[in-house]
Amino acid sequence: MKAKKIIIFILSIFVFLGAILLFNFILVDSNGIDPSNKKSSSKKMEASAYSGVNIVSEVSDETTYHMAVHYPKFKDQQLNQGITDYVTESKENFLNEVKNNKEFLKENIAELNISFNIYPVAENVYSIVFSNESYVVGANGFQSTKVFLVDIHNHQYIQQTDILIDNEQNRGKIYQLLLNAFEQSEEYSLYFFKEDLKNWIEDENNHFSNMYLTDKSVIFKFNEYEITAGAAGSPEISIPIDQFKDFLTDEWKNKLKVKVQTDEQKVPPKVTHEEDSEKALNKETSTNRKRVALTFDDGPHPKNTEKILKLLDKYDAKATFFMLGNRVDFYPNIVKEIASKGHELGNHTWSHKDLTTLSNEEIKKEVEQTNKAILDATGEYPTVFRPPYGAKNAQVDKASGMPATLWSIDTLDWKSHDPKAILSIVKENVKDGSIILMHDIHATTVEALEPVLKFLKEQGYECVTVSSLNSN
Repeated sequence: MKAKKIIIFILSIFVFLGAILLFNFILVDSNGIDPSNKKSSSKKMEASAYSGVNIVSEVSDETTYHMAVHYPKFKDQQLNQGITDYVTESKENFLNEVKNNKEFLKENIAELNISFNIYPVAENVYSIVFSNESYVVGANGFQSTKVFLVDIHNHQYIQQTDILIDNEQNRGKIYQLLLNAFEQSEEYSLYFFKEDLKNWIEDENNHFSNMYLTDKSVIFKFNEYEITAGAAGSPEISIPIDQFKDFLTDEWKNKLKVKVQTDEQKVPPKVTHEEDSEKALNKETSTNRKRVALTFDDGPHPKNTEKILKLLDKYDAKATFFMLGNRVDFYPNIVKEIASKGHELGNHTWSHKDLTTLSNEEIKKEVEQTNKAILDATGEYPTVFRPPYGAKNAQVDKASGMPATLWSIDTLDWKSHDPKAILSIVKENVKDGSIILMHDIHATTVEALEPVLKFLKEQGYECVTVSSLNSN
């Protein structure tokens, strides 16, 4: 009898221990994460600086992973649903990866960080831009972005295609705008894949979901590796709203308070080539001082050209800007400012092609399109012409209808990107009558310009336009 009691007691202990093991097994969640391994977790909500928007922060610090997630929460449940679905899906994908790679996470724990920025667009309208960074195993992590355009007043999300006039012609122009921005970007140009951008713009399933707005700009934010190498991260291209207005619907032009020119305002003054040329020749008064012509190719640039104009003002210098028509088309206000300050307008073709490889008709189109763009922007024709790369022949001279203006000093700013080297070339080669070649698309050229202007002034040189230099 005593032995029977002992056996029953021992069996009871085993049943008790088995129940504990079963209970722990049941507690293991659907993602395979054992709650007994949990170290800490927290969730809190606080008010943001924006009316009707709170911020939720979730932090989990586990033995195999760390997760920090931040997202907005609105009063309206319908608005919350879309963002909650995105956050939930991101977390589930991450935790599934953690589950499938637990054996590799003993030394380096996995990480998920989801953060966001809020940009006011118009009254009760915000851009919510998420940045999602995760690392589980391997040499590199993964970065992605997600954009939500939110109308709090009307309790709805806004689709980018409701803002844009999406057609083949506009897609072509947006492509050219983005292409120019990437190729001129010091941050992204080395990592940029032109063909990937072309495929992206031509994809019929592309509804511009990576586009968001601020009260001043339209911004395209691309995922890592989408159109650039991984070293570029998640690239962003920002375009001032005024330069993007032709792609916006009338409703959104009104919401964003974009100024729209009337047809009468768009009509430029009637001028002739002869009148423009005579005007340009008389822009500078004759002088006995030594004179040089500063020339800037490939612009205008939305930031660099503005800085160059201020420096030219500071040193009472004039210059000639040989501009690409496709950039004039996107930055007409800068071209207008160049003209208003008394600098000379130059034609550098529409798209910087080697004209010696083109037919007569193609050459004429490159030149005439640019002439028209400059005329539309300023009411004036360009007075000088420079073929890209300085490449010309008898056919180019005849088809362009304008004599080619080349240069005598190439600062190689496009190659060195070194302000000291640029200045050194000018110092070693400048003389009375020099035509100096630079490019206003490079920030390093802007850095070099003030030392160049200072040196020229100290040496008694006057900076004039090409036409003024050639008139004497």
